[in-house]
Amino acid sequence: MIKLDGGLSTALENNGNKLTTSLWTGELIRSNPAQITKAHLDFINAGAQIIITSSYQLSYPGCSARGWSEQETDQALITSTKLAKVAATQSGKSVKVAASVGPYGASLADGSEYKGNYGVSKSVLKDFHSRRLELLISTSPDYLALETMPDTFEVEILLELLKDCPIPFWISYSCRQGNQTNGGQSFQAAVDLAKEAMAVGINCTRPELITDLLRSASSSKPFIVYPNSGRVWDAKHKVWTGSGSAGFSDQLISEWVGAGAQIIGGCCGISAAEIADLSI
Repeated sequence: MIKLDGGLSTALENNGNKLTTSLWTGELIRSNPAQITKAHLDFINAGAQIIITSSYQLSYPGCSARGWSEQETDQALITSTKLAKVAATQSGKSVKVAASVGPYGASLADGSEYKGNYGVSKSVLKDFHSRRLELLISTSPDYLALETMPDTFEVEILLELLKDCPIPFWISYSCRQGNQTNGGQSFQAAVDLAKEAMAVGINCTRPELITDLLRSASSSKPFIVYPNSGRVWDAKHKVWTGSGSAGFSDQLISEWVGAGAQIIGGCCGISAAEIADLSI
């Protein structure tokens, strides 16, 4: 098994940072980059073998809305990979870096990555993703993490853009009850799209839903799993609500591994301490 990191926002908040803007963790790339590196190191020291960059919330429309120029957005994307690589080097450990590619819905800062079905055209989504993908690929991460994808329509467009991509990538979906993506497609249909991916799976989804999702699909690719703590995102107030009591029980981990998960970590609400306790 390979251990992935946890929620970067959680590590940053645990270190005293306030993440209140629409750019979330991405804001700190410019305002306090040392904190990004420190959060990465927290997860590496907890045993993470793969760390995910802080680029999830970065996009040209989203950054423009915060007053950033295109050149400043370019630099932030480049820096996001650089900060993760610096942490990996400082640790002296063998750690891989995955550049985060968030969905279109993340740029809306209204929780749309947990809904999908944005109501925009294919060309809009293609324009949204193309330049950012090219820039992230140019930073030479070990992997690309196409993550928190709410529906297959957006993934199909990303796969077109990544044809002949020189960097291995995984696809992970945000999912709901009924073994479906948040956009309403079956998880099996979502998995079937991942023929060119290194792994396919689920992230930022309640832990108690993961086992049935994995068991509902057959895959020739390894499953990757990094659920959140089980709480619900309040997009209006930009906070997680409810109890995250489900967590990572040994029973759940055993079920995920039995269902084919080979890369396991956490997402929002999962700290470095919980990654350290993760037995895989």
